[in-house]
Amino acid sequence: MLPSFLQGGGEMATLIAAKDWTTHKLGKPETWPLSLKISLSNMLKSAFPKFIWWESDLYCFYNDAYRPSLGTEGKHPSIIGEKAKNAWPEIWHTIEPMIREVLSTGNPIFRENQLIPINRNGRIENVYWTFSYSALMGDDEKINGVLVTCSETTNAVLNLKRLEESEDLLKFSVDAAELGTWDYNPKTHKFQGNKRLKDWFGISNKMEIDLPIALNAILPQDRQRVESKIQKALNGENDGKYDVVYSIENKTTKEIKIVRALGRSWFNEAGEAYRFNGILQDVTEQEKAAEQLRYANLQIKTEKERFENIVRNAPTGIAMFKGPQLVVEMANPTFLNFINKKPHQLVGKKLYSLFPGIEERVSPLFNELFKSRESVRGKEFLMPVKRNGKIEQAYFNFILHPINGESDDLLEIMLITNEVTDYVVAQNDLKEKETQFKNLVLQSPVAKAIFRGSDLRIEMANNKMLSHFWGKAWKEIAGKRLIDVFPELEGQKYIEILKDVIRTGKSTRDYNSQAIVNINGQQNTFYVNYVYLPLREIDGSVSGVMITVTDVSNEYYARQKLIHFSKELENQVEQRTHLLNKANADLEKSIKQLEKANDELESFAYVSSHDLQEPLRKIQMFTSRIMEREGDSLSDKGKGYFHKITESAKRMRSLIDDLLAFSRADDNSFKFEAVDLNTILNQIIEDRSEYIDIKKAEVKYDRLPIVIGVPFQLRQVFDNLIGNSLKFSKENEIPKIQVSYFKCSSREINKLELNRNLSYAKIQVTDNGIGFPSGMENKIFEVFQRSHHKTKYGGTGIGLAIVKKIVLAHNGAIVASSKVGNGASFTLYLPME
Repeated sequence: MLPSFLQGGGEMATLIAAKDWTTHKLGKPETWPLSLKISLSNMLKSAFPKFIWWESDLYCFYNDAYRPSLGTEGKHPSIIGEKAKNAWPEIWHTIEPMIREVLSTGNPIFRENQLIPINRNGRIENVYWTFSYSALMGDDEKINGVLVTCSETTNAVLNLKRLEESEDLLKFSVDAAELGTWDYNPKTHKFQGNKRLKDWFGISNKMEIDLPIALNAILPQDRQRVESKIQKALNGENDGKYDVVYSIENKTTKEIKIVRALGRSWFNEAGEAYRFNGILQDVTEQEKAAEQLRYANLQIKTEKERFENIVRNAPTGIAMFKGPQLVVEMANPTFLNFINKKPHQLVGKKLYSLFPGIEERVSPLFNELFKSRESVRGKEFLMPVKRNGKIEQAYFNFILHPINGESDDLLEIMLITNEVTDYVVAQNDLKEKETQFKNLVLQSPVAKAIFRGSDLRIEMANNKMLSHFWGKAWKEIAGKRLIDVFPELEGQKYIEILKDVIRTGKSTRDYNSQAIVNINGQQNTFYVNYVYLPLREIDGSVSGVMITVTDVSNEYYARQKLIHFSKELENQVEQRTHLLNKANADLEKSIKQLEKANDELESFAYVSSHDLQEPLRKIQMFTSRIMEREGDSLSDKGKGYFHKITESAKRMRSLIDDLLAFSRADDNSFKFEAVDLNTILNQIIEDRSEYIDIKKAEVKYDRLPIVIGVPFQLRQVFDNLIGNSLKFSKENEIPKIQVSYFKCSSREINKLELNRNLSYAKIQVTDNGIGFPSGMENKIFEVFQRSHHKTKYGGTGIGLAIVKKIVLAHNGAIVASSKVGNGASFTLYLPME
């Protein structure tokens, strides 16, 4: 059994109910949103072709009236519930922008006789449509779908095209001089045209034409479409026929024409195009369209059956009345849909008996037609219409046209009408918005005014303009010409600039412009920034100009003072230049002294590594021999002294080694290479295995990455950190050392001000040792800085300074953290590339 909302919906309702929806995103029909059910129910029961796209994936639904438009083979019924992109791939690029515009703005779209080819009857067919897209609301009162109301007008459009082609050919044979002619050789790419064509393109009559020159005359927005049409004709599509309308610009006069090109390609036996020629017609003036309309009216009068067929399929509402009683003879589906009536409820009935409420307003229009026998127009006619069970106020534009009738009794009247409810509502909204806009302008703290017409009559000026610049009340100037209110503007540039904006339609602006205005009989000089914007009508014509003016007089005078100050400053700069040159000379002398000091520092490093260590080795050697050979003859006190000498020599040796290591830590002469930290760490643990065993320490580490650096320096970094963790362990507690690896985030790289173009490894060395006091996190990296007494914990106080210096030389960073008694943590950031 059909769900209640599908009942009465015809064949399409049955097909929708029969579809397996169990795996579909929408679920079973019984669970669909109420808004979708209502929209589908209304659509399925409509006699006019309609289509619905629903939700963000735009699932497809259509009614019985739309079904014939899909043809006998193709999409029906497979696209029911299908996503629009999958159902209409051949036209998706055309319809998607319109659908998205309706979904995002809620504004409806209407197109008349638009060519949108679709896949039906087993092939792509050129189909013309008159349609509208409008938004559908979901249960949450937000736009959740698009309703398409459409009518196929292919036959009517094609008939009109055939008529146009016949008339073009006749005109060409009678008066070829009124057309541009062209001939193109695809082999040589030579393009020939007659004088008229060259005149239109702005090309010298003596000049040879290449195809790119001809194409360059086409306006950019049409060029790609024309090139595509040419290529299709040369490829043999549509038997090589070529028919396109586009705009061209004369490169000399800048005159723009709308032209229609008709032609065809000629092919040899191999199917290759060897010639492409035709005519170009200036269709800028629509005289031809007027002739066609008169001819169409004549055809309608003489061929009623053909007329009725066209009327029946027309996208506008059409009805026929006869005699003074206005008996309804016929009404097309569109008209019936407007008034929500069936044919049997209308045909044969008197108009006023059907709609008694309109007689008072409509009868004067019909009386005028009977009297004059000429067409009568009505605009935005209000008519109550019953729709969806309730009375709605609808607006219509219409034409009443007399046909075939010498007497009133025989006179037939054709009504052509189109609903403009949406337009009227939008127009009312626009008027309201215009009022709001004017209020905003009037209340704006920036001076604004509007002038209309070429004589620049004042239509509006806000309080800021009136009080600050003009010094006048609104009643003094309303509707007057600007030059009459301010005659002192004669000779100033502003009047002509304003007229140019109206004449050209181009906005203009200027800065620090001087304006002289008389206020209450006193001449006032302003320096202003202004913007002049053209105001356009619906047809695109410019009817006025809006000005925005900002007083920058104070800034201007301040800038002038600044200019004078700058000149004085230049004199002072010249005086300082001599002093700067002298300072540069002194700086160069200081640099030479610094270079000499660096040389001396290198000499000191050499002395430290050789001359200082040599006497130190002799001290250690001779004290060792004395203890071995003369130790028994020494007193205990003497042995103590020798022990202190030996320990002091060891510390001095260690200090010299660490100072040398520190001085070489940032030496950039070493070659950087890929370093496997796992190998480095294994070597350190092996070298310190005896000490680790003595301490019974636990050393654990993650799988470490490969970084870029100097191997022996990185070994020194990790050796110092592991050595410190072992050295500064707690008594009576097993040392535990953990080396962990983490990925370094971009946030950490930015925080540490590292190179953003490099990837970094984050390696953390933590222990459970004695730690160091809070506040020492940076000081422990300084030379000779110690956090514990040297007699209890050995060392020179340079080890961590060496670590930091090496890490910085590797474009990295190191961060320390600890609390006394809670161990220490050192986090290294080393580049991986």
